[in-house]
Amino acid sequence: MKKQILSFVIGTFVLAFLLGTLQAQTVTLTFTGKDANNNWVQLNRVAITNLTKGWQETIYWPDTTLTMQNGTGIDESVANGGFGLSQNNPNPFSGTTDVNLTVADAGAVTLEIVDGNGKIVETWCTASLQPGTNQFRVSLSAAGTYVMTARQNGKMSSIKMVCNGAGNGNGIEYIGMVPTITYVLKSTTNNPFTFGDQMEYVGYATINGTEYESARISQAQGASQTFALVFEAAQHTIPMVTTNPVTNIGAASATVGGMVTSDGGATVTARGVCWSTGHNPTTSASHTTNGSGTGSFTSNLTGLTAGTTYYVRAYATNSVGTAYGEERSFTTLPAGDGQPCPNAATLTDIDGNIYNTVQIGQQCWMKENLRTTKYADNTDIAQGSSPSTTIAYWYYPNNDASNKPTRGLLYNWPAVMHGAYSSSSNPSNVQGICPTGWHVPSDAEWTQLTDYVSSQSEYVCGNVYTYIAKALASTTGWDSSTIFCAIGNISSNNNATGFSMLPAGFYSRISSYNDFGICAFFWSATASPDSQSLVRTLSTGCTSTRVTFSNGDKNDGCSVRCICN
Repeated sequence: MKKQILSFVIGTFVLAFLLGTLQAQTVTLTFTGKDANNNWVQLNRVAITNLTKGWQETIYWPDTTLTMQNGTGIDESVANGGFGLSQNNPNPFSGTTDVNLTVADAGAVTLEIVDGNGKIVETWCTASLQPGTNQFRVSLSAAGTYVMTARQNGKMSSIKMVCNGAGNGNGIEYIGMVPTITYVLKSTTNNPFTFGDQMEYVGYATINGTEYESARISQAQGASQTFALVFEAAQHTIPMVTTNPVTNIGAASATVGGMVTSDGGATVTARGVCWSTGHNPTTSASHTTNGSGTGSFTSNLTGLTAGTTYYVRAYATNSVGTAYGEERSFTTLPAGDGQPCPNAATLTDIDGNIYNTVQIGQQCWMKENLRTTKYADNTDIAQGSSPSTTIAYWYYPNNDASNKPTRGLLYNWPAVMHGAYSSSSNPSNVQGICPTGWHVPSDAEWTQLTDYVSSQSEYVCGNVYTYIAKALASTTGWDSSTIFCAIGNISSNNNATGFSMLPAGFYSRISSYNDFGICAFFWSATASPDSQSLVRTLSTGCTSTRVTFSNGDKNDGCSVRCICN
């Protein structure tokens, strides 16, 4: 990222009137600094040598301009104390960085830091700041690009700063005066110069704590010119890395990764993530090693403690040092949640279909939608092509057989119950269409699930206890949504519980197949007390933040999840 150009034309030119009357011809040399990656750097000083006449002048920051008069011999040395911010060091930085402000005159000074959206994030002011170089320590908590501006008596100076995050709040702290060598600043020289003299220029700049010398420029000088002094040896900086969102959070594991966006000019020899139960983890804490070089990587964290909050950052290391991405936090699931059921990691139906299971609270659920075409007693269930409240039917989701392996089958209520009566008990004790040892959940059992998920903060989105749809929904298969905390909004953050709910839609007696990829509908074993033809169902959609209960018609085809006895 390019740093702010720190190129100054310093000095007062009151002698210009005299030079004009003597008809002197002026040559102005202006110097800026760049590294090998074409990023601007601040010059400490510039050595200017006239090889023809045999003299040398050195100009010091904040002077970066020298004026020579062709043949006049007039002494035009003018002192200018200057006003300006130096580039912060280090930059980019994680949490804190130091910056110097040089002022020529005592007086009120204001410092201001603005983020990339133009919002002021921190200010500092004083009624009087002593002349000289004053040092400040800047703290920033959020990753981003910031502009720091100093103002005094109508003068202004700004620098651009890049924060990788991980600070403990925003702040500007005054450290004190910086001891400096006193130089006589000048904007002109009285040394002799004639058009065509052979000149040589070399700059010096401190980059990442080391002073470097620029490539030398040697040429015949016959006119005013601006030079970019290039620091080839100073091209290396620490890498730039970002931290990905944490996914697949379990009781003892999680998945996270990062992206090395820049190697800083030197090979990235190690990268990965580091984590701890405290803020700002470093590689001295637990960490992974995930290859080298730039690009994305994924890390699997294991051996975590259930129900514990962790902080994680991606890192990347090259020969200059180690950089860290923004800090992210996550809380592991309570013990048992999201894991296969202890005594039933899988189950098999009469058709030979094998299903994974998941433990959530005190309940053991199927992790997949049922897809059997037979009852446990080996009785066939017919494929439906029309609705019925008396004949048991199954249907393909969206009327497409290819959806069966992932989204299961849809069933009408006669197929689900297999002749059993409605039940509102917990457990329902209705085996119905479920394999042996499993049963159709009642409305009360679905409510036990949603109440438990709502009670666990790690499953709730946006700190709203009813926003639990994302925690139950699969990370794939849902249409996208722009609604905050909706299932389809950043679906990679879904499925904290491991329930893996998929939107198979439903079969309607009125309008055939509906809401595939949009909504999920699940039968209960509980008939509506207000109607002979309605049944309590659980449903949610890609734009939903909540899980809702409603009445479904016995004709409809919905998904089934069985629960362990």
